[in-house]
Amino acid sequence: MNIINGCIKFFNMRIILTLFIYFFSFSAIAEDISDFQIEGMSIGDSALSYFDEKQLEDGEQGWHNYGYEEFSTSLVSGKGIYDWFLVSYRSDDYDFKIVALVGGLEKKNYNNEECNNKLDDVALNISVLFKKTKQKNKKIYELAADASRKYPFTGKSTVTSISFDFLDEGEIILECYNMDKQANKNASFITSTLNQNDSFRTNIRSRVFINYLKKKE
Repeated sequence: MNIINGCIKFFNMRIILTLFIYFFSFSAIAEDISDFQIEGMSIGDSALSYFDEKQLEDGEQGWHNYGYEEFSTSLVSGKGIYDWFLVSYRSDDYDFKIVALVGGLEKKNYNNEECNNKLDDVALNISVLFKKTKQKNKKIYELAADASRKYPFTGKSTVTSISFDFLDEGEIILECYNMDKQANKNASFITSTLNQNDSFRTNIRSRVFINYLKKKE
């Protein structure tokens, strides 16, 4: 089922509304996290259907791979609406089946209030489209320098998020990243791709990946 293909372009509210209205009639029976798509990609799909194996292997990120114990994550450039993706899969899975996916939309000096308004608008539409999901309260927290092991930046940055729990225990997290512009940049692919910009992120996770993250906390 093709639901929310190419989803959530926050720069243009008219486009967002068009997407949600168009897919509304198809979403009435959507219950699982795999029913949600980011540019056609869903949990359970093979990442090889969208990216070359070399792309995925070259893009593997040590800061996001949790010691390569069970899962790996690759940072790859976007092809359409999103500027980049973080694609997670089991480290021993040669099919690279997606267990978690983050799509990032970047903008320099994105007004935090504006991004939060978009966050609320998109969250409202998701709650309408996926009626049996459980929406959690909005959270605001800081990521300090010691979080750089897991995130592609250093320094203090603020994140505002709203998450949705699905019946199959999968999760969608909508996030506004307000980056610390004074942070030192790493001279790497991470810098050239993410560039310390503010961003809006759509994060989808399977139950199995969520449980793994809980074990690592």
